[in-house]
Amino acid sequence: MSANSEEHHYAHAALRHFEDAVFLHDNTRLPNADHHFGFAVECALKSLLLRFTVATMDPKKPGGPRSKSPYVKDPATGKVAQSYSHLPWVATDVALLTHGRSATHLSAALGGLAAFDTWSVDDRYLDGSDVAEEDVRQRRTVARTILGLHEQALITGRLS
Repeated sequence: MSANSEEHHYAHAALRHFEDAVFLHDNTRLPNADHHFGFAVECALKSLLLRFTVATMDPKKPGGPRSKSPYVKDPATGKVAQSYSHLPWVATDVALLTHGRSATHLSAALGGLAAFDTWSVDDRYLDGSDVAEEDVRQRRTVARTILGLHEQALITGRLS
């Protein structure tokens, strides 16, 4: 994985956001911790998608700029079938992109993505009064699981 690749940047961003989220959570800064846990999961999943699936960030049109987020083309039409920007994502959509034994491990980790069903990147503009400790704790657990899978994949070169 080259130091300039999107996979590289997403991998490092995932860890950075997770570490910041843990620090903020441990210091009862719930709204910002919650936000960073979401970004950590999002970045780790994007790194995994780019590394282990047909997702790409190639230009969507010939000669155009690189995509700002991973996407998958429909092989029949060549058009964008699914784009992965901000959470929440449908876990089954992501799991369908992997094959064989890798799919099992990723599917298991993605089972917790439901914790992010009510998470939104737009919450950064809110006052944070609606953020519940239980939600943040649950998202922290899911983030730890997904980042653990991501770290293992970086070390071994496979989802196992």
